[in-house]
Amino acid sequence: MNTNPDEEMKMMPLEEISFPLSFFREEVRNGFYIPTMIKRYWAGQLQILSEIAKLCKKHDIQWFGDYGTMLGAVRHGGYIPWDDDFDICMMRDDYERFFEIAKKEFPKEYIILSLRDIEEGYDNILGRIVNCSAIDCTKEHMDEFSGCPYTVGVDIFPMDGMFADETKEKERYDRAKRAILVHNAVEAKDELGDLAKNIESLLIDVEKENHVHLKRGKKLKRELELLIEKIYMECPVSDGDRVALMPFYMMYGNHVFPKKFFEKTFEMKFENTTIQIPCCYDQILSSNYGNYMEIRKGGGMHEYPCYISQERALKKKLEHNPYRYTFDANHMLVSVKRYMTKMLAPAPAKEKETIVFLPCRAMWWETMEGLWHQYKAEGHDVHVYPINFYDCDYYGNVGEMHDERALFPDYVGVENCEELDFAQIRPDKIVIQVPCDAENTALTVHEFFYSSNLINFTDELVYVPCFDIDDPIDRDDKACRGIEILAEQPAVVYADKVLLKSEKQRELYLEKLISLSGEETRAFWEQKIEVSPYVGSDWKKRGAQSAGAGRAHGAGSASPVEIEHEREWREFLGDYADRKAVIYYFTISTVIYHGEKAIDKFERVLETFAGVSGVGDTAREGAADQGGMGNRSADGDSENAGAGVRGKIVAIFVPQDYLTANLDKAEPAVRERYLAFIEKAKNTPGIIFDEAGRSLDFIDKWSAYYGDTGVAAMECASRKIPVMLENVEV
Repeated sequence: MNTNPDEEMKMMPLEEISFPLSFFREEVRNGFYIPTMIKRYWAGQLQILSEIAKLCKKHDIQWFGDYGTMLGAVRHGGYIPWDDDFDICMMRDDYERFFEIAKKEFPKEYIILSLRDIEEGYDNILGRIVNCSAIDCTKEHMDEFSGCPYTVGVDIFPMDGMFADETKEKERYDRAKRAILVHNAVEAKDELGDLAKNIESLLIDVEKENHVHLKRGKKLKRELELLIEKIYMECPVSDGDRVALMPFYMMYGNHVFPKKFFEKTFEMKFENTTIQIPCCYDQILSSNYGNYMEIRKGGGMHEYPCYISQERALKKKLEHNPYRYTFDANHMLVSVKRYMTKMLAPAPAKEKETIVFLPCRAMWWETMEGLWHQYKAEGHDVHVYPINFYDCDYYGNVGEMHDERALFPDYVGVENCEELDFAQIRPDKIVIQVPCDAENTALTVHEFFYSSNLINFTDELVYVPCFDIDDPIDRDDKACRGIEILAEQPAVVYADKVLLKSEKQRELYLEKLISLSGEETRAFWEQKIEVSPYVGSDWKKRGAQSAGAGRAHGAGSASPVEIEHEREWREFLGDYADRKAVIYYFTISTVIYHGEKAIDKFERVLETFAGVSGVGDTAREGAADQGGMGNRSADGDSENAGAGVRGKIVAIFVPQDYLTANLDKAEPAVRERYLAFIEKAKNTPGIIFDEAGRSLDFIDKWSAYYGDTGVAAMECASRKIPVMLENVEV
């Protein structure tokens, strides 16, 4: 299943990573806007990871994605949309060996940072590999790192062992906490005032209990950091049954796991490649995040995006941002003059206007479709002329053209924009959705369709953003940064009207634009930027009453693509084409962690669904499973629940695509029972065993989801498809 709504990306081995041009296009994931530069930053991180993976493979060093990276792989099939960190973990022995080898064998253009390196300015207990130490806009660097000029890095966390003897572990914990206390006091010495006098006595205590002598002076802070790391390393991973990420353990008392959770790993999809993930990822993520399938947006631990200080420095040096549009007051004046002209000599109102829509990508049409319906309902002469778009790069070179006219719904009645004489017809309104003119480094349109040019061919240029984003939760929400970027675009500056979906987004647009142009321009921007109930994909909800008859135009019609999609789905279902589909999805994590209990559960579920599907005896599932993601749980007596739907549903059993390939990691008895279960499921009437995962391409056709957490469950939740998460113990 593709997390990028652009055309399917070809999967690449991590060691040979490369990216199609479509990867770098702006997009929206989970209602969050992702700009092109973030995509280039992500690509740079994956290129660094590629080098790490090659070195680890050569020297038999185990690594695995962790924290936000692991969560992103499991829940999103790639990056968490609002995250720009990349975190991997290694057990301490592997961590030490990796950094020792990396200093000798890693490509010379990279900088290797760990606490004990000669780079004494680096004071973080985790390791890090970066591609440069400063902004690098040279062609050589830009070509190598996917057009990202900023410093890109991958964080590497060491996992340390914990003593089985609780008394010994408590003594180690207390010593580490005291050393950390002294370190923080030394760091804050200037702010402590008279309290700073107590630091020396605390230092002496730390020295005595750790049998060390710490040099005073400028290097004291670093001496303490090295001591703290030494305390963390006191228990070899091989000596204990538990491991911990010590800084988090010391700070929060958590991030402690059974060592067996990390003993087996497998490759899980991440963007257009795969990364190593522990087989027991469900237990790890549940411990770290609780209900980790619940989306929690908002603030973060660092400024977003993490390269923002570099971006500002580059803009200050060059007096503009070379990789996206920089606000220009002269451009605003063009729009101000148009506004003043219409104020002084307003055009007579027309009962019927000629209105031309210039959508670009078919996937963006829904953001302006509501406005199209409304104008048609008002009796205007409305035309839709989709415009082509082109790939481009960070040097402005234009590549392949893309024509998506055939992908629009039939009821829209699209026309050929090349046959329209704009100068002769001069539409009363032109409605556009591409914001960037020539100022994007991944996608562009013909210069005739730049907003700066189209204002010459209409009385009113209306801009509707193509990116349908959610409102920020609060002012610390990273989504605010994305809205700032969307507000600073040529189409916003040149258009006569900008239509947004919410007042909150309008407020953020106004705040950004007034900060760029001055408080005296507030009235200008306030009249230009409006909230409309007819823009955004959810316009039907917000504009239901006003849209009224407008929705009747072509309602229920489908595009050729939708018709073919329906045909393929019915072909997949075969004899069950007229039934509702319930998906049962299970993962390698469940099999590895629960062992034979997992197979017991699979068999019970098979018996239950066989009964509900109308064949055999209906079984009882027992007590309720635990639900999740704000949706339904699998409650109640399955025999009673199935009485009303028997023979009306088909159950599709979908094993995680990594399961069979990694079955060798399970115990022999588990493997044998699982293989026997597969054969039974394949031969059970009313059940489709989808080992190839074909049904994952038809999520929009599913009626309900049952099983383990993952990308498919998240996608169902976002589409309001009922999600029921199973409990193996029940």
